[in-house]
Amino acid sequence: MRRLERAACLGVLVSCLAGCEPPRVAPAPEASHGSVIFRYSAPGARVVQLVGSWDENSFLRGRDWTSDTTVGLMEDADRDGTWEIRVPLGPGRYEYLFRVDGRTWHLDPSNPQRVPDGAGGERSLLVVR
Repeated sequence: MRRLERAACLGVLVSCLAGCEPPRVAPAPEASHGSVIFRYSAPGARVVQLVGSWDENSFLRGRDWTSDTTVGLMEDADRDGTWEIRVPLGPGRYEYLFRVDGRTWHLDPSNPQRVPDGAGGERSLLVVR
């Protein structure tokens, strides 16, 4: 291992021993009574949006999406860094991503199911039965 790599590893180890916590992952989507609760951990985020392939959300169906779009706004009511939204969804297959602060797109780390997005990336997949 090169000296620089060893120094970087040592720095991470020292930080962790000093009390850093591993990143939190919010629970997987939870279906209940005709709706699904989506959660995403993003401490420090100002805005988190759920974008998906269902009609009420429309982004992943190829419709317009601008920086002013307010569809899928999630809430962090207790300010613990876990954002949440309840979406009425019936049985079916749904693709989704999380959009943080209007700039970055994220897969759901708590859901290992993925589908190709057609542009070389992936989307999270949820199957509601």
